[in-house]
Amino acid sequence: MGLLLLLSPGWAVAAQPVPDGTEAIRRQLAAHPADTTRLRLLNRLCYLLHNEQPARALPFGEAAVALARTLPAEGQGPGLMHSLLCLASCYANLSNGPEALTLLSEAQTIARRLNDVDALARTYTAQGSIYHDRRDSTSAWRHYQQALQLVSRRDVTPRTRMKLLGHVGNLFFLREQYPQAMHFDSLALALARREGDSTAQSNYLSSLANYQMQVGNLGRVKRLLTQALAISRRQHAVRNQANQLVMFALYYVQNQEPERADAALREALKLARQCGYLERVLDAYSVLSAEAAEQKNYQQAYEWNQRYVQLNDTINNRQTIQTLAAAQVNYEAQERARRLQLLTQQHHEQVWHSRILGAVVVLLALGLLVTVYLYRKLRRNRSALAAKNRDLKKTSLELHSVAASKDKLYAIVAHDLRGPVTAFAGVTSLIDSYIAQNDQAGLARLPALVRQAADSLNHLLDNVLNWAVSQTGELDCRPMPLPVSELFAECQALYQTTASASWQHITMSAPAGLRLMADRNMTRTILRNLVGNALKFMPAGGHVHLEAAPDPDDPQMVLLSCTDTGPGMSAATVAALMSGPALPEPTATPHATGLGLGLALSRAFVHRHGGTLVIQSRPGAGTNVTVSLPAAKSKADKVEEAPVLKPKKSPSF
Repeated sequence: MGLLLLLSPGWAVAAQPVPDGTEAIRRQLAAHPADTTRLRLLNRLCYLLHNEQPARALPFGEAAVALARTLPAEGQGPGLMHSLLCLASCYANLSNGPEALTLLSEAQTIARRLNDVDALARTYTAQGSIYHDRRDSTSAWRHYQQALQLVSRRDVTPRTRMKLLGHVGNLFFLREQYPQAMHFDSLALALARREGDSTAQSNYLSSLANYQMQVGNLGRVKRLLTQALAISRRQHAVRNQANQLVMFALYYVQNQEPERADAALREALKLARQCGYLERVLDAYSVLSAEAAEQKNYQQAYEWNQRYVQLNDTINNRQTIQTLAAAQVNYEAQERARRLQLLTQQHHEQVWHSRILGAVVVLLALGLLVTVYLYRKLRRNRSALAAKNRDLKKTSLELHSVAASKDKLYAIVAHDLRGPVTAFAGVTSLIDSYIAQNDQAGLARLPALVRQAADSLNHLLDNVLNWAVSQTGELDCRPMPLPVSELFAECQALYQTTASASWQHITMSAPAGLRLMADRNMTRTILRNLVGNALKFMPAGGHVHLEAAPDPDDPQMVLLSCTDTGPGMSAATVAALMSGPALPEPTATPHATGLGLGLALSRAFVHRHGGTLVIQSRPGAGTNVTVSLPAAKSKADKVEEAPVLKPKKSPSF
């Protein structure tokens, strides 16, 4: 079986058939100004393209929404609502669920205000469909139930009723309730035939074929799929053809016809890539992998599975980035609105004061003394306004700094998460491989790999939480006497399992009775980051040594050092780590997995105690990190809590 190249998101899209009427609408758009007629043309063009060519339909949908918001008659009326529904369909077909749900929520609000029952039912149906695609059947059913409560009313069109019945049938199929699924799809198919909707007929014939396949009625499956595929090919419906060819492949698999199944899958894969239908590309990879494994071609099965995992990760990462970007945009919009409201209020107050001053000037213009008084008062107001402007500029600079720090934090978190998540994905692939090879020794090693990846992920999340709390100014420093030997023993016990999995060793050396005057949680975090970084970059069989001693140059400080036998770092890398910003830029090294947020957090905590952090390393000679923290004064065994060091705010925990 030949290999197919897994194209990146920027693949070249083959020429696709243009729906009838689109060129005529384009010509009309060129002659129409920004009015309601142009809005209807944009919505019509977006609707014609949204199913088969959603990427091409997207600019027209965006233009329609933007135009509707500027038109007084359509800004909060049916025009904007229909534009939002069309644009949401484009984003849904492009697998951008969060953006589609945001648009549908706004359209739903307008539909309620206009008492448009049909549009309200459409929004509930579309929301349920998006949750259905995410395999969230509970949320999907909740939205479908709300639509079913409206569908019997006369205001609801047959097309809306037909789509809802079809989606409900798909949901029952997902729940493996096949009789109910066939009932709803049969009702939807009857409506589609009565309305003369060939595209809908093709979809519901495919759904019925899928149900018949599940109950084992293969004779009806082929007839239904043949009818559906014929309709889709007549209409040049590429996405529907990809769906139906994947189903044909499953039918051929059950009918013991592997060659025809492979041909159908390859054609489906080609069509799915052509229209950017990533979900069907995933399905094709999954079935091809299963078929290769069934034929004992494990190398080919592994390659198809790798492509499935890579594409699935790409889709998930894109959705995550889109969600984070949407959250950031919403936050910035709210902040701008708040500042605009504040400035507007201040402007109104200043206008009001100016009017009062004008009236006073008119009433007291007879006396020179009063005129001088008002003049001086006006100058004071101008000085106050200048001071406020300076404060506003200062606040703006601080906001930009906070935004930059957040961007760096997002980049570091996304970078450091890649390692543990990739490790989990690798373990799942190893499980399939070991099970296929009946490798019991390999399976026995998997728990240690999973535990190591989970520990790394938990350590990263702990650092993110500590960094976020420290940056809000709500993290109190509570120094107290801490025995160094107990801190070392606790850190050694925490990482012993991870070290043993890689045949690494952790040793420690601390004088008896040596104590620190430091915050317990911050000190634990510092030691965990030092040992965690040492283990992370050190090869198997390496050695990490923790050592403590009084500072010979300053008897009021204690030196804690972590020495490893790892690969070491160059002088330029050490200098960059020591002199870099509080939150460093994420590394561009392809396989690096840390030394970003953990080291920055350790430096911040050490500085909070008035100590220092020094790194000594050479390539090939390991690394030594030395931290100085305050020593506890000699007292009895009684542990007395020191005063709380508050950075800016009162403690929140």
